[in-house]
Amino acid sequence: MAKLVIMKKGGGGRVAINPEQVTHVRSATGAFTDVFFDGHQVAVEGTFEEVVALLSDQNRRLTPQAQADAPEGQKGLAFGRFDR
Repeated sequence: MAKLVIMKKGGGGRVAINPEQVTHVRSATGAFTDVFFDGHQVAVEGTFEEVVALLSDQNRRLTPQAQADAPEGQKGLAFGRFDR
């Protein structure tokens, strides 16, 4: 069963997001962050850091073997993050 994260949608209402299907996250103007998945873009309330923290629950981390096999720059969270 999918674990959904419920967030406030930019412009009102709420949205439930399956973090396993998120392809990338981008900061937006003001206190909003864009979340991309399955060809959709959804603006949610919250800073980039807050949204990434909600979507990157410890239970969804890649296994050590899957992390080792991930391409450079995609190691870390299941939906990827840049190594700096």
